[in-house]
Amino acid sequence: MREFLLIGYSIASLVSMFCLYLILRQQPGEGQKSVQTLTSFICILMVGYWLSISAQTLEGMVIAQKVIYAGGCYVYFYMLLFYLNFCRIKIPQPVSELLQAFSFCMLLIAVTFDHHSLLYRSYSLAQEQGVLVLEKEYGIAHHAYIVMMACYCIAFIVLTVRFYRNNQKGRRRTQSLLLLLVALCPTGSYILQKTFAKVDLVPFGLCISLVLIIYLIYVERIYDVTGLAKDYVFSSMDDTALIVIDSDQYYKGSNDLAKELFPVLRSTSTVDRLETLSQLLGDLTTDEEGFLLMKGRVYEPRVKKVQSKGRTVGSVIWITDVTVEREHVKLVDNYQKKLEHDVKEKTEHIEQIQQKIVLGMANIIENRDANTGGHIRRTSDVVNILVEAIRRDGQLGLSDEFCTKIVRTAPLHDIGKIAVEDRILRKPGKYTPEEFEVMKTHTTKGAQLIPSVLRDVTDETTLRIACNIAKYHHEKWNGNGYPEHLKGEEIPIEARIMAIADVYDALVSERCYKEAMSFGQAYGIITESMGSHFDPGLEKYFIQCRSQLEDYYTYANQKVKAAEIQG
Repeated sequence: MREFLLIGYSIASLVSMFCLYLILRQQPGEGQKSVQTLTSFICILMVGYWLSISAQTLEGMVIAQKVIYAGGCYVYFYMLLFYLNFCRIKIPQPVSELLQAFSFCMLLIAVTFDHHSLLYRSYSLAQEQGVLVLEKEYGIAHHAYIVMMACYCIAFIVLTVRFYRNNQKGRRRTQSLLLLLVALCPTGSYILQKTFAKVDLVPFGLCISLVLIIYLIYVERIYDVTGLAKDYVFSSMDDTALIVIDSDQYYKGSNDLAKELFPVLRSTSTVDRLETLSQLLGDLTTDEEGFLLMKGRVYEPRVKKVQSKGRTVGSVIWITDVTVEREHVKLVDNYQKKLEHDVKEKTEHIEQIQQKIVLGMANIIENRDANTGGHIRRTSDVVNILVEAIRRDGQLGLSDEFCTKIVRTAPLHDIGKIAVEDRILRKPGKYTPEEFEVMKTHTTKGAQLIPSVLRDVTDETTLRIACNIAKYHHEKWNGNGYPEHLKGEEIPIEARIMAIADVYDALVSERCYKEAMSFGQAYGIITESMGSHFDPGLEKYFIQCRSQLEDYYTYANQKVKAAEIQG
């Protein structure tokens, strides 16, 4: 029995660590962060169970129990956060702090249980079916711990039933059933353990729950909202209510201000249609120019279609607070010309924000579609492949933190194209010299735009890396690039890595104006350009990654073709 449990706990530990690796690969949104923390504590819990089955002394068993509680005291709290995030319910701050305080107190009691009798009144080594176990007489703290777990399980079931009742069709119904299993597996294994077995089965239940969570994330795509689009854009809209709907009028999300202005959105699910939204807006009081009057403020409503590949995929509805601007217009007639200039600048600023929203919302609405993502997703993956090779080699002296930030900011390298006119950006043929000069400005414009998007949500190092990538990824090693004609090591290393990924993807990807180049041709062009276009110090990493890059693009092309056939 001991050998069986040792193998079982070892496998469960490895599975949990692999699940943690998969979750860490996700973009770090709020939902992903709670799952990452949950998985980390489950890994600690698994290590504790493995130590318990390996222990041969009372001292070793005590240490194992402390590790088990170190993980277990927080597992159910972060599982609750996972459930609440999945159901789009925000936990009140006092409740969150109270639960965390309780978990922390339990943790302190657990890791010091050999110095008091709150958790165990007494304990000793015993043997069950050839396995050393800690025979315990439970104290009041352990009973409180069990009550805490029971309350969490009840909360999980209530949340799942609520979600199931509100989502009676399609994949959401399947997700609700899987969600129920996530809670029932560890609970059921605990009941089986107490009823039939004499050994701990909870690790196996938690392992199954973790696999189900991975399935929900990677197959059911429960975190299909692009973190950058939602976190950076939504959080910056303090004066604008945002409502997103898809092409079938199904509600896709809204920010806090929208929920405050339209309380009905608080109870609206992603399976609800918003056909009555125009009627809702029409019932509100408006002034003579059509602006909305709500709660003593003046709002300007606008609706714009979200386009992707020539078709409408949804709409973004925003209601912008223009109270200050309207008061200026009404109260200061003598400064009419100046006010018109100010309003024009404000409108242009709003339109820039709207364009960011449209681009972000296109990712939000079509994130499930495997055919989307395109250049940004592929180049980001290529950067990740190259950076991993650089990280493993270690000769360039780049820290793990620096490498991680390069990968995370790579998707922003072409953000400056937001400011390029559509007639140039979407032109299917070769640019004229004048058009190319305009297109080249996307590097400097990207470096200017990034601070306004990221300043309040990231550190200075990440901000600098993102700006360097956006501004300098078209510089060349020999100084013939743009925008500043930097050469050699004057070009930041992150931009030199991005340059290889950018050009390689352009070569091997099909565009509307050219066929995809073969891997061999692309490889030859890149290697021949080392020392002229690219940093020759990065050549060995590109060569090392050749087969991995070709496998990646082969798989990506197969997915695109399969999607086209199914479509």
